[in-house]
Amino acid sequence: SQVEDLAEGRTSAAERQWLTAEVTQSLQGENSRVGKISDAMMQSLTTFGSARDEYPIQDVKTFEQSDDDGSQSTDTASILESNEGNPRRTSLEGSRWQYKKRPQLEFMVDQIAEVLRSHPDYGKRKLNVVDIGGGKGLLSNLLAETFGDDVVVQVIEISRAATLNGMMRAKRRGLENIRFDAMDATKVDVQSNKDVVVALHACGALSDVALGHAVSQGAGFVICPCCFRSNPHLRVSIPKEDNGNLDVELVTAEEFLDVDPDQYTSLKQLAELQGDIKLASKAMHTVNALRASAVDRLWQSKKGSERISTSVKTFPIGFSTRNFCLVGKYDVS
Repeated sequence: SQVEDLAEGRTSAAERQWLTAEVTQSLQGENSRVGKISDAMMQSLTTFGSARDEYPIQDVKTFEQSDDDGSQSTDTASILESNEGNPRRTSLEGSRWQYKKRPQLEFMVDQIAEVLRSHPDYGKRKLNVVDIGGGKGLLSNLLAETFGDDVVVQVIEISRAATLNGMMRAKRRGLENIRFDAMDATKVDVQSNKDVVVALHACGALSDVALGHAVSQGAGFVICPCCFRSNPHLRVSIPKEDNGNLDVELVTAEEFLDVDPDQYTSLKQLAELQGDIKLASKAMHTVNALRASAVDRLWQSKKGSERISTSVKTFPIGFSTRNFCLVGKYDVS
């Protein structure tokens, strides 16, 4: 077992960090909570409980866990070994990069690969990928390098300094299939035919913004949310019929999810609970199940024959306590 490996010194420094984090989280409970839980917060779990039932959590094994035949995927790993998200950078075993950032990036690339390959045009043309709130492009540069001529990647980031940093990284890697745009994520051109929408640790309503673009453009998606109460001012694009023509309108996150604002506020407060990861995770699951339900209710196919298969996944909590991911694969059956 992993505990035996740890005791006998057969684990790496990164694995020891993961196990320590997971054990620490497992010991949390009612006596370790920070702050009070209101009746409204607990009631929100009951009110939206059916969403959790409809979208159960799918736990995903990571790159550190071998396949049944003992093999591991090496394409992404080899690229990360060469650049670690930052060209020509090296990092020590057990560093934050090794035990937190790198495994999250590999998880995201694996999920995005599944979505790309589910697209009916995969391998027939370059697929358009947009990274919402992509920062300095750690994920996007990795996608551009991993999938090469199969994709064109666009990074949407409101910070001009971050986009300039990302462009420099891409240039050093010789990547020509990526572009960086310093702009408001709510202003993405909805007519630009995006095929896959991605976001890693999108804060608060930025996750809803990313999902709204996927819904409006009939795109697949891989969205890893972060905190839940940030960016409440952001508006979400959803499809709207206008005299027989498909258009979009901007709505609040609560309107996108079709939930009562007060109940949703209570649920988000519970998702941010400190010191009781089990209860907070139940609330996080609920929020993301509501998002999955909204996607399935509103998603618009570009061709009429496509459908989306939406799921709520998690990666090991040792990598991050914000370990939920919404995945939408194409279903053309």
